[in-house]
Amino acid sequence: MLNEPKINRAIKLVAKISIDKASQVFSKLIKTGARIEMEDAFLADITSITERVNRENTNVVGAFVDLTGEVNFKFLFHVPIQDSMLLADLMLRREVGTTKEFDVYAASAVQEIGNILASAISGVFSSDFSIDLHPTPPEVVNDYVGTVFQEFLVSAAPERNDILIMESCFHVIKNDIRCHMYLLPLGESEKVLSYIINTM
Repeated sequence: MLNEPKINRAIKLVAKISIDKASQVFSKLIKTGARIEMEDAFLADITSITERVNRENTNVVGAFVDLTGEVNFKFLFHVPIQDSMLLADLMLRREVGTTKEFDVYAASAVQEIGNILASAISGVFSSDFSIDLHPTPPEVVNDYVGTVFQEFLVSAAPERNDILIMESCFHVIKNDIRCHMYLLPLGESEKVLSYIINTM
């Protein structure tokens, strides 16, 4: 098994660079003062995270993305349903509060943010660590957080019990949108972590 402190440093580095790149794209997209700030990134036990998520009673909108190439990952980004409406208004550059219910625009906003985040992660693997990786188009889901998370796990069929969690916050003018991202490594995850650690 790899040295745990080294693994933690590696995943925090990948997550930080990815979020910084996504933040630049997001700010240009909505053309206003905005940034995405990483609050934490860590490897966790799927079983304990599943128990925690199932205790929540939040309706969320999520984006599932497959990251494929030399290695494969499953990626999930989700925000509370109210925040998906706020994102829709920001991305359409209209007054916040205009979108009153979840609609195609709110779904598209989450899909686009999921694409930005997944593309940033793929870009970091490709440019900084020379590991070919690219995202597939996001699939948007709307349900209770526990149901969304279970669907994510079923679609991934993980071989190990490790999951990378990135907790971030979108700071947009007077609005803070907290979001969660999950990255499940499939197959050659330990090989990838070793490579990243050796090239840090």
